[in-house]
Amino acid sequence: MFEKKEDGAIVASGVAETIVGTSVKLKGNLKSDGDITIDGSVNGEVKTKGLVNIGPNANIIANVKAKKITVAGTIQGNVEATERLTITETGRVYGDITANILSIAPGAVFSGKSVMMEKIKQEDMEPVADEEIVEEPESEKTETKK
Repeated sequence: MFEKKEDGAIVASGVAETIVGTSVKLKGNLKSDGDITIDGSVNGEVKTKGLVNIGPNANIIANVKAKKITVAGTIQGNVEATERLTITETGRVYGDITANILSIAPGAVFSGKSVMMEKIKQEDMEPVADEEIVEEPESEKTETKK
């Protein structure tokens, strides 16, 4: 789980950079560039460029924004996952969701609205040329008069 470098520093190997344990109650904003695991309580904002794992005992009253988010506990607030949001069978989200990919397991609770993000391709952004409309010359038009 942890590795010791030659200079004596201890670093995590394949685990979250920040861990909020089950007995921890954090009031304020939690911002990071690395992965975050929350098993305790957070009241504020959670924001990272990495992953967020919300454990089954976690109780979060905050907006959560990350690349990938897995919810097994409770979130009261808006959730934004730029890549993927997974709500497990024990997960509960009370707030709006914005995600590119959304997965909600049977038994999960979600109360709010969801918006699916679209990855915009360059060719989708280029204007499509209008087709040229060609009218028939007057001599070829036939009129019927009585």
